[in-house]
Amino acid sequence: MDTYNNFKSLSKVEKKGVDYKIDGNKLNSQIAIIAPHGGGIEPGTSEIAKAIAGDNFSYYSFDGIKPKENKKYLHITSINFDEPKCVEICKNSNIVVTVHGAEENCNIVYVGGLNEDLKYSIIRKLECDPFNAQEDKTKHSGQDKRNICNKGINKAGLQLEISKGLRRKMFKGLKCNGRKCTTKVFDKFVKLIRLVLCEYNVEKNHEKI
Repeated sequence: MDTYNNFKSLSKVEKKGVDYKIDGNKLNSQIAIIAPHGGGIEPGTSEIAKAIAGDNFSYYSFDGIKPKENKKYLHITSINFDEPKCVEICKNSNIVVTVHGAEENCNIVYVGGLNEDLKYSIIRKLECDPFNAQEDKTKHSGQDKRNICNKGINKAGLQLEISKGLRRKMFKGLKCNGRKCTTKVFDKFVKLIRLVLCEYNVEKNHEKI
């Protein structure tokens, strides 16, 4: 269970700049990359999201920066995540891609959300080792219309749940200092995701012409 049901409740107790920080920018892009559980909440997700966004896509992260127990106090489940800056970026983007951390120690990426085209494109691209991408069929599959990944203009986004085991291979370590040093696995993952998103972005732009 989350400690807080929404951002308003969280912000009455937790202090910005002390317990959490918000990072992000809105570009002239159809796609936004969102890490709603970044920093110490689901370690590595904000770094992955920011690298995927690069200079092409809008970016947002909500980062836990407490010394400990970030997930206990700062995790707001995706169907309730309503921090205003995030909502604003999402509602001005056609497609929202959220990056999360799963607890499994094996190597796996669960791919969910309501955007079927993107979902299966990502799964095909990430079938290779060590990513082992699979369609997310859990209760956290991003199928709920209230999920932040489905809050873009198209109401159908993409959710990536990256296992802890795989995230460990992407960084020197999952603590704050360790996340400053990325690996070849991180580079390959980001490159493959960006390839799919850039192709999708170009394809949709052509459809408008």
